Amino acid sequence: MTKRPPRGLLPAILSALPHLFPLLLCIALLMAAAVSEADAAEPEATAPACRAGRSLVPDLVASGEMAGPEREAAAIANGEGRLFRIEREGLKPSFLFGTMHLSDPRIVDLPDAADRALDGADGVVIETTDVLDPARMGATLLSRADLTTLPAGQTLAGVVGEDGMARIVPVLEARGTPPAAIARLQPWFVAAGLLMTDCETQRAAQGAKVLDVAIAERAAAAAKPLDGLETAAEQLEALASMPLDLQADNLVASVALVDRMPDLFETMIDIYLKGQIALIGPATEKALPSGTDAATAVAVTQAFEDRVVHRRNALMAERLQPLLAKGGRFVAVGALHLPGETGLVAALRRAGWTVARAD
Repeated sequence: MTKRPPRGLLPAILSALPHLFPLLLCIALLMAAAVSEADAAEPEATAPACRAGRSLVPDLVASGEMAGPEREAAAIANGEGRLFRIEREGLKPSFLFGTMHLSDPRIVDLPDAADRALDGADGVVIETTDVLDPARMGATLLSRADLTTLPAGQTLAGVVGEDGMARIVPVLEARGTPPAAIARLQPWFVAAGLLMTDCETQRAAQGAKVLDVAIAERAAAAAKPLDGLETAAEQLEALASMPLDLQADNLVASVALVDRMPDLFETMIDIYLKGQIALIGPATEKALPSGTDAATAVAVTQAFEDRVVHRRNALMAERLQPLLAKGGRFVAVGALHLPGETGLVAALRRAGWTVARAD
């Protein structure tokens, strides 16, 4: 089995973010509510201007810095392709499509092959049907306070430290968030609320649908059965699995990247649309400022990836097979779950399915 070099924690989280956006949007909304509750006297914050990002891929290619990420991605099994055909004798073929959970029109506009596969499917499977009910997702977040708030007697300032708060507070205040609003929140929760781009958040506020919701709504309009592979609670547990000291390191590093998020997201979208899924992580890491993750422990980084990607892959593969046994399913999950030895493509092959690229 080919193993890639350990990746820093922040690049790993950035790679996962677009695949967890529905949950993160609820986080952003809950943080906004926390702001209003914590300081109603504060003047109402004005939504920041939506700045479109610029892909950093051309810069990486021109400087020769893309060669390393490309070599790393080439060594990852099933690292290219967004659409795969799944077959077993006696069953109507199913299709596995890797998504980004974003509302960007370029993402929502399905490739022709995926569009035809969705039209011809007898049923649709997405990561979680909770995404169709924001109230349910919000209730999940509120009901699991142990995963979003700090233990009794602890504060964010105590966890992050004086120097960390000196970096964090100005960024929060620039977004209309007084420190009192996040004083008891876990660092991962605060970081998640900061790392989504303004353009994506504003589109969602205007009613734009992320790709997975658009796919689910097409299934409902065509009266096709819709199933989910996991719950919002399970996603929340994966995100909250980091120790507090590593959460603190990640929050401080995330604050330094707020202004660069549009370019980093645009870089990930650029690579995704080319079907180079395994390249997203290493290219994102290369695009980050040097030293961003210097203090991050590799063992905890790998533990995060194990919980957010690898364990979820195994659970998805297990829950997916009875649905595939019905035949004719269109399965849409975050593209991050397709590549690698633990990815769904390899897992389904090990389980006896014939899986081949269809794009």
